[in-house]
Amino acid sequence: MRIRHLFLLLRAALALGLMWWVLRRLRLEGAGELSWSSLDFRWLALAFLLGGLSVPGWAGRWWWFLRVYGLKAHYGELLRLTLFADFFNLYFLGPIGADGIRLLLLSRTFPERRGAIVGSLILDHIGGLFGGVILYGLFSRQAGLPENVLATTDMALLAFTGLSFLGLGVIMEPWLQRLFTRIPGLRWLSAKAAPIYAGTFRHPWLFSGFAVSALGTACAYAAYWAAARALGTNVSLPQLLGLMPVVDAIASLPITLSGLGVREGLLVEWLGGQAGIGPAKALAASLLGFAALGLWGLIGGLWLAFWRRRHTTA
Repeated sequence: MRIRHLFLLLRAALALGLMWWVLRRLRLEGAGELSWSSLDFRWLALAFLLGGLSVPGWAGRWWWFLRVYGLKAHYGELLRLTLFADFFNLYFLGPIGADGIRLLLLSRTFPERRGAIVGSLILDHIGGLFGGVILYGLFSRQAGLPENVLATTDMALLAFTGLSFLGLGVIMEPWLQRLFTRIPGLRWLSAKAAPIYAGTFRHPWLFSGFAVSALGTACAYAAYWAAARALGTNVSLPQLLGLMPVVDAIASLPITLSGLGVREGLLVEWLGGQAGIGPAKALAASLLGFAALGLWGLIGGLWLAFWRRRHTTA
């Protein structure tokens, strides 16, 4: 318990340190001044709306992945659990805590299918990453990223996609599962992973989940675009849809709380250097975009607090 708390404190300290570094850099470059009076609240409202639309998309993605295992959960329940999980993901324990609350509460509905729920959560993470990969593949050349960054990202995503498809094959394909059981060094691992194996002929559900994931992720990234437009920039939607998957992938590493500081530093570097934007507006767009998503996590946290009191959940 103490180690976990120490790790959280370290991540919080790193987030504050990176934010201080970004702000100090802006002051040294003379780009720290920003007029908030010119903020366009219509675009800002759109940013918060798009951030909200991403939540039903993520709940829908999970609904499809549960269908891979033959679990017919009510979409309303999954939406509620997704909002609960967003609170933990954005403000508290991160993805592990978010998955824990989803596993705990959905297991009450399907007490005999915990392995299937764990498998759906694994697919949910893979689907979220694939959603970003799809958007990157479609829009990366419009993102304005340096060529060396594009080349490195292309190689990293190619390796990730190959490994992910291998892992999906183990989860989805009975013939590959049988093959692993015949390999002495992997037999014990295959036996432990057996509860998360899905049945055959589930691929339509899987690829439908990937499609919904791309739509939900696009809404989340579009929130950053609307936030940037609220600040008076001329950034285009395809530009942000190509840039944010790279930023989000790096910021998702467990370095700071919710990627705070990492995301801002990358956007100041890559978005702030583009014509008509500047470092100060790039930083403000990052913070406003995160707020547009974070508001819904706060709503999820408040809902969880009232729901927990009514249901006496520990």
